[in-house]
Amino acid sequence: MKTTLSLIITATAVSIASAQEPTDTVKTKDLKEVVVEAQMQKTSSNVTTYYPDKNSKRTAQNAIDLLDRMAIPQINVNPADGSVATPSGDAVAIYIDMEQATQEEKDALRPENVKKVEYFVYPTDPRFNHERYVINITLQHYDYGGYAKFSGTGNIMAGSGSGLAYAKTAYKRMTYDISVNDKYTDRHHTGSDQTQIFRFPMADGSVKEITRSNLLDDSRFQNNKFGASFRAKYISEKTVISNSFFLTALNTPHQDNNGRLIFSPEVATGNSYSNSLNSTYIYPRWRGNYYFDLGNGFQLNAIPSFFYEHTKSNRKYSSEETDIVTDATEDALTGQLQIQLNKTFHKNHTVDFNLLGIYYYDKVKYSGNTVASPEFNQFAYGGFFAYTFTKDPIFAQLAVGFAGESNKISGVRTNSFIPIVQLSTQYAPNSKNQFSFSAQYNVNPVTAADKTPDMIQENELLYKTGNLHLRNTHWSKVTLDYTYLPNNRISLSAFTGWSRYFNRVVPVFSPEGPNGMMLRSLENDGDYQDFHIGATLSAKLLNRSLVLRATPQMWFERTTGLYSDKANYLSLNLSATYYLGNIYVSAYYSLANRGLIQYSLDATSYTPKSHYQLKIGWSNGAWNISANAVNIFRRSWINSTYSLQSKWFDQYSTEYSANSHQFINITASYTFGFGKKIRRGDEVQTMDTGNSAIMK
Repeated sequence: MKTTLSLIITATAVSIASAQEPTDTVKTKDLKEVVVEAQMQKTSSNVTTYYPDKNSKRTAQNAIDLLDRMAIPQINVNPADGSVATPSGDAVAIYIDMEQATQEEKDALRPENVKKVEYFVYPTDPRFNHERYVINITLQHYDYGGYAKFSGTGNIMAGSGSGLAYAKTAYKRMTYDISVNDKYTDRHHTGSDQTQIFRFPMADGSVKEITRSNLLDDSRFQNNKFGASFRAKYISEKTVISNSFFLTALNTPHQDNNGRLIFSPEVATGNSYSNSLNSTYIYPRWRGNYYFDLGNGFQLNAIPSFFYEHTKSNRKYSSEETDIVTDATEDALTGQLQIQLNKTFHKNHTVDFNLLGIYYYDKVKYSGNTVASPEFNQFAYGGFFAYTFTKDPIFAQLAVGFAGESNKISGVRTNSFIPIVQLSTQYAPNSKNQFSFSAQYNVNPVTAADKTPDMIQENELLYKTGNLHLRNTHWSKVTLDYTYLPNNRISLSAFTGWSRYFNRVVPVFSPEGPNGMMLRSLENDGDYQDFHIGATLSAKLLNRSLVLRATPQMWFERTTGLYSDKANYLSLNLSATYYLGNIYVSAYYSLANRGLIQYSLDATSYTPKSHYQLKIGWSNGAWNISANAVNIFRRSWINSTYSLQSKWFDQYSTEYSANSHQFINITASYTFGFGKKIRRGDEVQTMDTGNSAIMK
């Protein structure tokens, strides 16, 4: 039924678009009743360029909202969480004026300053740091002056909100950015019901099965995140020098769950449990970004950075017969340097060298029931050599490289070294058609937490540990895409792809824990692979007042090894937006189905909830106000279900969250500009939190 609906919408959109007169343009010129329409979307062998229309720029609240309204066929924008990905599920890096944007920087963007949006696959410019998929937003900029933006968001019935204050000013070759933001969450429907089935071998050869169920009755999750940043940037024709300073402070006074605890058969008295966690986190960091056009076809880009993280957490689990206290203090330092040098010959040939080095030190101190002090020392390194040929209608790039690491964890050293290969070709016979093919062989490194050798107690029957000898997960991926941009009203993308993750990290459960209890360790075992095929159609009708988009996609997933399984399902995303003067109305629907999980320590498959929302907004350029009814008819707090089945242990979880429950999102922002727009510049904001080695 839902597939039929998407086909009806697609067919209707094509029929209506074919009958539309080309009226809305970037710039029109009337000459004897002949309308000359500027091209608002075009493709070439190495980039696809889109020019946002006046409706998109006037009503969009931030960078992600603008990308969503532009309905770019090669990317999927999820309005629920603000993520941007390719149809294959690969993350798309968002850049603003060729410098990678943080989440808050995207929130602070002033859409009316956007000149164009470009989509790259394996771009050669060294400022993109060999990212595979890139959106670059190019802005109008200020010779002097800038703008300030204040915004606030509240989620009624979801217990969360945020505020942002941002300002940018430019004078001659210098641009300065400063921002402050705060995000809060206070919810009482967060947590999970969990059923665990333990199987213990007995001396007589039989197996004793114990079912442990914890059923959530009450919970509270309270979290407050403060962020601040400052950046100073120098720009000339051949040089860009940027220094950014960030601070994130996170306080979580409550992550509490209370409920009923049931054993079958009864192996412990009492019928209640409580699980509480509180933590604090501070994360200062510095990042530089230095670009030099050296002349004679040489370009150099260097990105140094330094991070410090301090985390303190206190966890307590209690039932009638068990008290488990796990306190942890963590201090981590990270230093990183990435350098890329490009050389272009005869305009069509480019070779580049990219080197990356990372030093990571982390010390965790456990106290309570578990007393341990693991230390992590890691030096990771990598390099690329790439050759690129660019001459319309052909773009071709071959990159070969390596990645390696040397780890010392609690006195035990491990080393790894792997080759990396990437191939990308694109063919664009004209500005309306582009074919793209890519193939990769790469690796996902094992996290420090997964290599923790110390053992901690999870509950009455379960202990957890890591594995020092885990190997990185190698993977390969192949994608094939076709983009068709026949006119300013229609865009189409058809795509297919295959990927495989070899010898992935999985949890292994065995009755070998202390006192014969269950122990969860980690091993490399089995593969995960998927194949997908789908299409995206976007139509902009009625003088671009009506925007329709449909993305149906079939997925075929398989896993082998201990958790052999398969899942075939249809994913479907539908959206529509209608503009009426300064008012707009938009709707979005996403279908959910059971899928497999490539990496998880607690589950092998999951079933999420579908998502739908209806949004109405108003904007006059300075003020932008919107109200969004999300899952408005769903009263259940269930967000998703998870399952894991193995020889000695099964686990079934039901996750509760406000994300899938009905709620109203209210957002308001006020922006004002000052000065004179002439030249280039950009914005800055805080970064997200870092990675922790505390065992989860």
